[in-house]
Amino acid sequence: MKKRSRIATVTFGVLAGLSLSACTGTTGGEIVVFDAFAAGPEDAVAGQPYTFTTSRGYDVTLTRAELHVGAVYLNRSRPSSVASDTSCQLPGIYVAEVTEGMDVDLLSPDLQPFPEQGTSTTDHASTGEVWLFGGGDINDPGDATVILDVAGTAEKGGQTYPFEGEITIAHNREIPAPSDSLPGANPLCKQRIVSPIPVDLAVAEGDRLVLRVDPRGLFASAQIDLLEKASEDPPLYRFRDDGGDAPSRALYSGLRASIGTYSLAWEP
Repeated sequence: MKKRSRIATVTFGVLAGLSLSACTGTTGGEIVVFDAFAAGPEDAVAGQPYTFTTSRGYDVTLTRAELHVGAVYLNRSRPSSVASDTSCQLPGIYVAEVTEGMDVDLLSPDLQPFPEQGTSTTDHASTGEVWLFGGGDINDPGDATVILDVAGTAEKGGQTYPFEGEITIAHNREIPAPSDSLPGANPLCKQRIVSPIPVDLAVAEGDRLVLRVDPRGLFASAQIDLLEKASEDPPLYRFRDDGGDAPSRALYSGLRASIGTYSLAWEP
């Protein structure tokens, strides 16, 4: 994955008034510090390609799959939707946060530690959020961090399609406001926050938070044989970073799917 010029981190103090302090003020939950990890699916083998069959009948073998996670949050209640007319930061419902980002090798089942510990109350969590950005201002359109970097092959009908692709969420994902009177109707943060991820978690001191990301969810709907051919010799197909074709839009949709791609668990 491409090197980044800045640390992918969100300062805890920026969101404290919207999250843990609000939760403890209403529920009295005890504040705990926990270790947090991310990983690929449990059936992957570290150092080896990951092979699966999609619902569209492609036999996919991934040789590279890296995801940049900017932050993770757990919520006490279920927001209506990040896509609806709500703030991207939902006051009074956060019960846990991991605010320094990392690159995750999705081909490895091994637990990869986040750079810093997370903070939580002992309240029950009903949903989760995964923030896909490089750090700083979640609405900054100039943050061109590579969020997803993939490469591999897909086979279907006796044909093989070597592919690669990088996804960013920056200027290329901005949605114009519906009118001049609603300039902030489609903030970029709506594209960068995956929510609501269903969970049913009771936080306990000494537990760890584990985020797993399943590449099968990323490719579930992608018609890889319809990708643009980037070169003839050797043959190579490339996912576009602007949603300019159906397979690229499907990969982006899988990246932002709240069900099927991400799972969050508390483990002893």
